[in-house]
Amino acid sequence: MVDATTNSEGRPTVFFTDEQKYIFDVRGWIAVPGVLSEAEIGEMRDFCYRLRSDGASLAEKDRSSVGGPLQHLTDHPVVVGFMEEFVAHAPLASDDGYGFRVEGSFLSIRSAGNDNFRPHGGNGMLRFPGNHHTYSCLPGSANSGLTRVVWELNPVERGTGGTLFLTGSHKAAFPAPPSTADIDSDLWETYECPSGSALFFTEAVRHTGAVWTNDRWDRVAVFNSYNTVGSKWHKWDADPNLVASMPPKRRSLFRPVHCQDNRVESSV
Repeated sequence: MVDATTNSEGRPTVFFTDEQKYIFDVRGWIAVPGVLSEAEIGEMRDFCYRLRSDGASLAEKDRSSVGGPLQHLTDHPVVVGFMEEFVAHAPLASDDGYGFRVEGSFLSIRSAGNDNFRPHGGNGMLRFPGNHHTYSCLPGSANSGLTRVVWELNPVERGTGGTLFLTGSHKAAFPAPPSTADIDSDLWETYECPSGSALFFTEAVRHTGAVWTNDRWDRVAVFNSYNTVGSKWHKWDADPNLVASMPPKRRSLFRPVHCQDNRVESSV
């Protein structure tokens, strides 16, 4: 029996409730408010601004959105709980290594007026597996394929530029209607959340950025994506020196991408 009850730091896994699992499966996305503490938020937000404006002052291994304190987000207990339910390939999970992997990561800092409206995705249940933007389900279980976790390090007020979704479109049999080319279409749905919240969505749902209109603070968000251990979509790799410095179980998130014999076991 694999022990999935703790992450690489020994922190207890936070498993999704039945209601949260239902919401994610039906919508294709869910925002979990207030996951991080104020101390974590402040340290991570400061690091993000330093990374953008003075990255050369950081150790080379930390010059990315999984560097410095941001590495703690990669297997945060809430992330582990979600991935165990919707992404992990159970045969490749062990007490010493996860059955899912970090697929890519980037930082987004957007000020008032920045426009990022570019709808994409949708129809994930009808895509070939090689596309990776897939979603599959059976009664009582679902697999999200390529999955995004967005850490909002500043508050997001509804209608001011948070990510937009065509709710349920990961299961849609028909293409998105032309009306959704308009950012003001009533079909677009969004969220609001305090700083330190985590937004989960399947890349199979149709989604887009929006115009950030809040002139009191920037949107500061870390976008991490995940996949199963045997799958890779993005041309992205973490700095090997950063990975080498991580706790062993966290390192398993960045191991080579294949299925055969890719189960991490302790050598002790």
